[in-house]
Amino acid sequence: MPKQTKADWPTALIAAAANLLPSMVVATLGIALPEVRQTLLLSEIEAGGLFSVIFVVAAVSSAVAGRLADKIGRKTVLLIGISTVSVGFALAGLSRAYPLMLVLLAITGLGYGFTTPSLYALMSDLVPARKGLGASLVSVAYAIGGSLGAIVSSAIIARTGWRAAFLTAGAFGIMITAVEMIGVRVVFKKRPTDLGRSFPRALNRSVIVLALAEFFGGSVFWSSASWTPTVLRTVKELSLRETGLVMGVWALTPMVGGILLGGLSDRVGRRVVILWSAFPAAAIAYVVYEWLASLGSLAIGFGLFGFLKATAPTLIIALAQESAAADSAGTTSGIILSMHYAAAVVAPLVAAQLIASTGDMILTMVLTAALPLVVYGCLIATIKEKRAAGAA
Repeated sequence: MPKQTKADWPTALIAAAANLLPSMVVATLGIALPEVRQTLLLSEIEAGGLFSVIFVVAAVSSAVAGRLADKIGRKTVLLIGISTVSVGFALAGLSRAYPLMLVLLAITGLGYGFTTPSLYALMSDLVPARKGLGASLVSVAYAIGGSLGAIVSSAIIARTGWRAAFLTAGAFGIMITAVEMIGVRVVFKKRPTDLGRSFPRALNRSVIVLALAEFFGGSVFWSSASWTPTVLRTVKELSLRETGLVMGVWALTPMVGGILLGGLSDRVGRRVVILWSAFPAAAIAYVVYEWLASLGSLAIGFGLFGFLKATAPTLIIALAQESAAADSAGTTSGIILSMHYAAAVVAPLVAAQLIASTGDMILTMVLTAALPLVVYGCLIATIKEKRAAGAA
């Protein structure tokens, strides 16, 4: 089948909707965690393990899923992923024992790892000359799903309990699976790529550096998401409502940044956009945590911070896809996302250890937000970008 060169935006928008589910699941688990702990009598460590098992499995399965997407097709792997997330999470809502819930959330993580690499690869096929904007749409869907999950799950938990919230998220996932099955046009039904050779074809020097860059860039999101609310409430002395407002701004501005920076990268190049955003983001992160204190200044500061850090993982994935063999988009997406999920496991733990050892939350956030962005930018500076054919 000849390679598609014309953008298929209607199908791309339908495909991007698949990424509503993974973030909805994580948000639902986060909102429901106090009730889950109470029901299953979990310690803090056991409760944290519910998140960790999802991302540990996702980190491993992402690389495998990317290779499968190059071999048996993007849509097939995507449908396997979102249906597995749906069923695994719904069944987790029915579990009565902690070990069983861990197993079911591990299955959820398997589906999580299958969903995102295949989706990013599919988007690169659907909008081949606008990979930056296409990848940004995937991130926007993730942000919307997280907000939707928090709103819906909190309402359901208040009325009928956390198990109903899990089942609702699972049912939503089955609906999304049906939409993707019907609405996504298959760009490549089957790839001639040898599955055993697809990984070496994708794993060149540039992709290795980009994967390492994504670990640092992704760690900024995970450490900030896990510890910034605590910093705002304890160090900056914001109320719960004020903290929610600032974190809401921080969560929403990457959607705007993703669209604008992604579209810009299709015109001027991924590398230059990342470099011109990573170092300013590091400076703003330092200023926000060290200097700002009022609600208004923190909201503006975190808004700028969220806008500028939106290049990871979206533009990293697009840059990696263009750096590897043309038929290895799935494999490269899987490699990058595997490091993104590895950061999800490591970064919050590193931040926690720094807080425990230094007793200084501000220093910790500077070290886990500003410093990784500097490393991220320096790694990207070593990359020689290969522009995609047909790019503006």
